[in-house]
Amino acid sequence: MKKLRVGIAGLGEFGELHTLVFSQLPYVEVKRVCSRTESRAREIADRYKIPSFCTNYDELATADDLDVISVVNFGKNHKRVVIPALESGKHVLVEKPMADKVEDAELMVNAAKTSAGKLMVAHICRFMPQYYRAKELASSGRLGKIALIQTQRNNHYSTLSPGRKKNPLRETAIHDIDLALWITGGRLESAHGYKQFNNSDQEADCCVATAKLDNGVICTFASSWLRRDAQPAGVDARMDIIGTGGELHIKMPPDNLVFIDDHSHSHFNPETSLSPVTIRQTALAGEIEYFLKCVLLDETPEVITPEAALESLRTTIKIDESCSEIR
Repeated sequence: MKKLRVGIAGLGEFGELHTLVFSQLPYVEVKRVCSRTESRAREIADRYKIPSFCTNYDELATADDLDVISVVNFGKNHKRVVIPALESGKHVLVEKPMADKVEDAELMVNAAKTSAGKLMVAHICRFMPQYYRAKELASSGRLGKIALIQTQRNNHYSTLSPGRKKNPLRETAIHDIDLALWITGGRLESAHGYKQFNNSDQEADCCVATAKLDNGVICTFASSWLRRDAQPAGVDARMDIIGTGGELHIKMPPDNLVFIDDHSHSHFNPETSLSPVTIRQTALAGEIEYFLKCVLLDETPEVITPEAALESLRTTIKIDESCSEIR
């Protein structure tokens, strides 16, 4: 069987997770990795026995020896990899948010329409069993008419580094905004909220917004970068879906393994662990393998389309812009 030749752009923590998953698949050969920091590119190439590395995104995007590119660099740099990769006929998996600007995302969607390659935006929560089941229950009518969706998604204080990430509405609450649109089939009608600047003048680190969808569903999206670093298990995410016929309560990640000794107390989050024992069981692995299956079978990725990802980005930016600033 001919292996899919994969390149990875962006080698931060999540970029390394992508590298780990791809490198374990028997039908994949990771041929190139790319980081703007040469020492990091060399480190990952050595660790995962990857034959080539570079520091130039343009070089990776147009490389002749690649079939698939996974784009995991900063959102503001997605366009410079995604568009030339699609124009050269490659298949592209790009992390969410698909771009910082709606205009850049629209250019990606348009490039995908004329490309021989496929484009999928990595909205990982759509591949988590809890949220997929929520979508099934909502579609089946068992929840009745959905009236209210309440969400929170808090991450560690150290996650926010000015110039690297956008505020938590655009960076993490976009997960819940995308899920609300997907689960209910609604579109944004109106929104208002607040965003607070505590540790940075450039980006808010605490945001709360209320939105009304065109199907009458009321949603609240709360997200912050203020969780203490001493808290284990990564992101603190919850979603409550209240309907006239039933309700759902989802909490992520599951605290399914807790380690305690005389010096420490820690949880294990399989979604962010670099352990090869569990990685094939994660939503990230499922998402990547789903995309590669679509590539191999020449099928259109339907779980998340480029147009749906664009709508989630557009909605998130509108909600963010509706928020009043607290400084």
